Amino acid sequence: MIRHHPSDTTLMAHAAGHLPALHARVLAVHLAACPHCRDELRMMEEIGGALLATMPPAPLRADALERSLARLDDAMPIAAPRAAATTLESLATGRWWWLGPGIRLMPLVRRDASDTRLDLIRVAPGMALPGHGHNGPEIACILQGGYADETGHYNTFDIAEGDPSLQHTPVALPGPECICLIATTGRLRAHTWLARLVQPLVGV
Repeated sequence: MIRHHPSDTTLMAHAAGHLPALHARVLAVHLAACPHCRDELRMMEEIGGALLATMPPAPLRADALERSLARLDDAMPIAAPRAAATTLESLATGRWWWLGPGIRLMPLVRRDASDTRLDLIRVAPGMALPGHGHNGPEIACILQGGYADETGHYNTFDIAEGDPSLQHTPVALPGPECICLIATTGRLRAHTWLARLVQPLVGV
């Protein structure tokens, strides 16, 4: 059962098209498994559309039609949008890198223009990630297993969100390996010498 859902702020940002692209990719995994959040998002999109419909129309430039017609010959074919990868099998297409005993990382996007990276992280049952803080927002969705930290227990398809105030030490729960998809904006603030040693090697 999914117990942890994205915040209303995150869903509203997604509905408005303002959520960072890699954060939206993590959210897509949760939405694929959570009808409650799909309904919430649909309602927010409908409210946004209704608000737009009440706004007064903006005047077009006098040459708007001519400029649009002139660009038709230059228009490139629009590729059909690809469905977002929302399963472990469709996401785990790279190489797992050793970070420490029982901990592996698969970088999916090293860094984008918003200084956000996208990773899969795999942690053996009972193993803890090094304690750390954050310099920016983070969103994670659990694909397998679960973990616990100072904020609670998280299981499959739960969403965990963090900000610069979060200081935590996630520990994988008993059972299958914990595998999470994580989008992190900015850098982590490592609390241990081992984490600080590994950090430059993986760019987190």
